[in-house]
Amino acid sequence: MARLVFDLDGTLVHSVPTMTLAANSLLAELGRAPVDETLVTGFVGHGMRRLVERLLEATGGIPGDAVAPHLARFRAIYTDNPLTGTRVYPGVPETLGRLAAAGHGLAVCTQKADAPALAILRGLGLMPPVTGFTGGDSLDVLKPDPLMLHHAADQLPPGPVLMIGDSQTDAATAHSAGVPFVLYLLGYNLLPPETLGAAASFADFADLPDMIDAVLARA
Repeated sequence: MARLVFDLDGTLVHSVPTMTLAANSLLAELGRAPVDETLVTGFVGHGMRRLVERLLEATGGIPGDAVAPHLARFRAIYTDNPLTGTRVYPGVPETLGRLAAAGHGLAVCTQKADAPALAILRGLGLMPPVTGFTGGDSLDVLKPDPLMLHHAADQLPPGPVLMIGDSQTDAATAHSAGVPFVLYLLGYNLLPPETLGAAASFADFADLPDMIDAVLARA
């Protein structure tokens, strides 16, 4: 059986609506106009600090050239309510249940700060079957550093490791760790899927268990 390490945003859950609400709350406090979900989608996947930096840069610049206070405020706003507007992608709970029942270990490796990420996983009924977790506050590095992936996988029983995600960052993490990457096609990736070096790709979570078996058989 395998150790399956999933990304969170854009892979298991659609969270951009919630992040957009938090972003617009911060912007309103700064007297700036709101942004839309399309813009925020382009900022996801590089950690909360980078999201806030890019948000401020796109709406008039970083006040006082200091990101830290605005990052702290965004974190507080988002952590206070990370669930409203966030939903699991179709088929996720059922597929995670099937994978766990088949004996696979399940973990999440996300750039999202630990507190809101865990609130989402627990609030949406994904933990369990997910048992391993590495978030944006868990280590001193973020994806694509392979330490993130190894930290998540090491919390699971022994077995080959696969990374399942939706983005260039997830692909780079898997490649740097030397493990196969499986691409979810309906997430937040902005690049041509064929450029990411995925061992397999899927748009329907119901297809994932058989796809994982096929990838493992080729590994």
